[in-house]
Amino acid sequence: MTGEILGAGILLGGDTVLTCAHVIPDDGRPVPASQVLVDLVQLPDAAPVTARVAAGCWVPRRADGCGDIALLTLDRPQPAEHAAPLYRLSPEPLGQVRNLGFPRHNDNGTWFYAKIAGAVGPRAEWLELIPDSPGDVVRRGCSGAGVEDVKTGHVIGMIVNRYDDAHDIPADERRLRSNMIHIETVLRHLPLLRDVVGGDRVVDARLVSRLTSGERDVLDIPFAQRLALWLRRESLAGRRAGVADVETVVIAPDDSGRYEALSRAVTLADRELSGGDDEAVSGAPHGTVPPLGSVDLAIDVTGRTDTEVALRVADRMDVRSPGDASPLSRIRAGAVPLTIVAVGLDRASDPEALIGFMKLLADLGARLMLVFRDPQAPGLRLAERLFRPDPERIDAWLAELTDQVAEAADSGARGGSDPAEAPALRINLTRLRDDPELRTHHIVAKLAAFEHAVRAVRERAEAQCDEVKELKGLLNAYAALLGAKAASERRELFPLQRAAHRELTAVPCDVAAARHAVDRFVQAVHASPEREAP
Repeated sequence: MTGEILGAGILLGGDTVLTCAHVIPDDGRPVPASQVLVDLVQLPDAAPVTARVAAGCWVPRRADGCGDIALLTLDRPQPAEHAAPLYRLSPEPLGQVRNLGFPRHNDNGTWFYAKIAGAVGPRAEWLELIPDSPGDVVRRGCSGAGVEDVKTGHVIGMIVNRYDDAHDIPADERRLRSNMIHIETVLRHLPLLRDVVGGDRVVDARLVSRLTSGERDVLDIPFAQRLALWLRRESLAGRRAGVADVETVVIAPDDSGRYEALSRAVTLADRELSGGDDEAVSGAPHGTVPPLGSVDLAIDVTGRTDTEVALRVADRMDVRSPGDASPLSRIRAGAVPLTIVAVGLDRASDPEALIGFMKLLADLGARLMLVFRDPQAPGLRLAERLFRPDPERIDAWLAELTDQVAEAADSGARGGSDPAEAPALRINLTRLRDDPELRTHHIVAKLAAFEHAVRAVRERAEAQCDEVKELKGLLNAYAALLGAKAASERRELFPLQRAAHRELTAVPCDVAAARHAVDRFVQAVHASPEREAP
């Protein structure tokens, strides 16, 4: 085979190859008509095959970076048994993955290993991969490569690009990362591929929102905001031992506004269904859009048994237990790092048994939102008892939050944050201590949301502290240049220097005003001609 290697690809069904749009040579047409050569490197004695972009299967990279997907049709079909095992698998945090890429001068390919970090990129379409070593960072020749989950052997995505820190970042601090597109995002762009992808869809058909058919009004905005906040929050697994990350919700049969808010939330959170619904996202009320990929399963459990629901969970994780095909046994074999929304628990085949299974999932690290339709359902009372947290653990959490609020206030005072933020945090902490639901499971979601807010305040304050530090260094550097100025010029510059110093040392510091003052001084030093001091 001759010619430059453009990238990699994924063989599907024997007659098509999935790859990135940017690897296909641009011939100036809206859809490239150029012919490329596909070399099936892992098939012994297979001859290269010509291919072109399939009709209706061109998703070029948009201005915001979304898309970048192409499906090629092979001119000569290959044996279907060689097709990649695509699967809808929830990306496990720090789960091990690998891809076969074709860097320069390596026509046979080489494996690149990484761990899944989390969602990044435009509309969170990508998953960031942390390379196992600097040599595992993908490079030219890897775009379009299938990303294989090492634990299961399934292909769960496709390499799309890489991220490199700027060259002015010190070498020992520089980050080099890879990005992949999850297979469910690919399906949103190219739904015709659903027949070649294994695994059940995330959201049950009965829970899919009407927003996909043009209905876009949000009738219960406060509840939609509550749902989006819950889905946005990170799991407590590994951080709060003994505290079940479970929320119960009641949606009466006649409350269509609340039910549609729930359907809308899980639909928008599903990569395959709705992440790219621009109108639903851009026109949504503030705080009502959950992150893409923030729900792993949304199940209508009406009429279902605990075994049937367990099968859905096991399928989503593709967990396996040697010698035992029971889904319950398969799940018990390990952790369950999933966010699950289960609707209609009081209408299940055996509500008590299903709630017991939900307790097992929570104990194994799952985040659960359990939706009941009857506020008087016995199952709701059972869930409230099962998931009630230990008072001592809640008191310890409140004590930690007290320290975190103090740290956030201290960082804010040094960094010039909004002076109202610290008092607001203290007031909200006091309200949590006096919350009437303090000794119920409902306090868990409230404490977790507050912890998330405190962390955001502290991170903003720390970022401002870093900027103030940089501005002080810049001010000192340019102040040192004053010695090269004539006395008359120094007299003109001193007021600007003092103004910048005053802004930087004010408590609290107005960072925007300080930045403006330092910029004025720096520009004045540059504008003033240098002379030798007398």
